[in-house]
Amino acid sequence: MASVPTPHKGKFVTETPTEQPEQMSDNDAMPDKKTLIRDAIAFQIKLIIDGLRDVVLIPVSLIATVMSLIKPGDKAGSEFYDVVAFGKETERKINLFGAAPERSEVDSGLPESDVDQVIAQVEQYLSQELQGDRFSQARAGLEKTLDRLRRQFGRSDSDVG
Repeated sequence: MASVPTPHKGKFVTETPTEQPEQMSDNDAMPDKKTLIRDAIAFQIKLIIDGLRDVVLIPVSLIATVMSLIKPGDKAGSEFYDVVAFGKETERKINLFGAAPERSEVDSGLPESDVDQVIAQVEQYLSQELQGDRFSQARAGLEKTLDRLRRQFGRSDSDVG
């Protein structure tokens, strides 16, 4: 029978249909030590660049958010989303984890959902709570306290704000 090249852990091994595939250890797919050192140094440099980018983006994104909110009209400005797009592009160019081998079979122990999905779940939960009875009770209590404070300090609703 003819040998058939078959992909195995990113490499092609030659096997015949009646033979068992050649057993390859995880070590066979690993780079040499020189490559490891190069990748480790590159990773450290990328971590520094990524961290500096994040330090800069935090205040810039907050300023952009305020700028987007103070634009006249009902629609927000694009400043915040321009910063997010810039961050996404720089993340792609930094390619922090580019040296990582593709390992779909490795279980990282992390949940399948990403941070955006978790935020969406929290947002949904909070939205339900705000529409529920607890929010009504909290709002009524807050309004009662504010009314008491207004009476105590002699202010009306029209004076506040």
